[in-house]
Amino acid sequence: MTSRFLTAGLVASLCLAAPASARLGDTAAVLRERFGAPETQPNKHTSAWLIEAPAGALVYTVTFDEKGASIAEGLKPYRFARILEQTARDFIDNQLSALGDPSKVRIVKAGERYQFDGEAFTCGPKEQVWVDEAANFLLIWIKGEEGSVMAVTREMLRATRR
Repeated sequence: MTSRFLTAGLVASLCLAAPASARLGDTAAVLRERFGAPETQPNKHTSAWLIEAPAGALVYTVTFDEKGASIAEGLKPYRFARILEQTARDFIDNQLSALGDPSKVRIVKAGERYQFDGEAFTCGPKEQVWVDEAANFLLIWIKGEEGSVMAVTREMLRATRR
């Protein structure tokens, strides 16, 4: 299984996407305080906001667990927008800052294999991956015109397998 398949499954199943000042584990209440009411809530576990960015609006989508904590966050372009490299890097840096020891995060390059939640993946040709199994952290950046960036926990991965 490649991370491209993982990414496509997550995006298709929950329309994932996320902004620079939020991190995995944030609660729905914290995000509503920070960003206001979501533009849409497709179901009780998913909320989405439109975020203005330098190259157009981005959709920031968050999936919550039963306790209301974020288990997946991501950013993707809305309509004709693009995610600039700096926007993606800000999101990545913010997600990494929530980890206790970011030096334990493995940075996976295109073509390399990695494991998360007991499954083997291969980093796609236009991807970069950050993974820390012990910290329950996986982040995938798909680079390019239609790029996106997402951070997920093993709980999110397990939810997509059901």
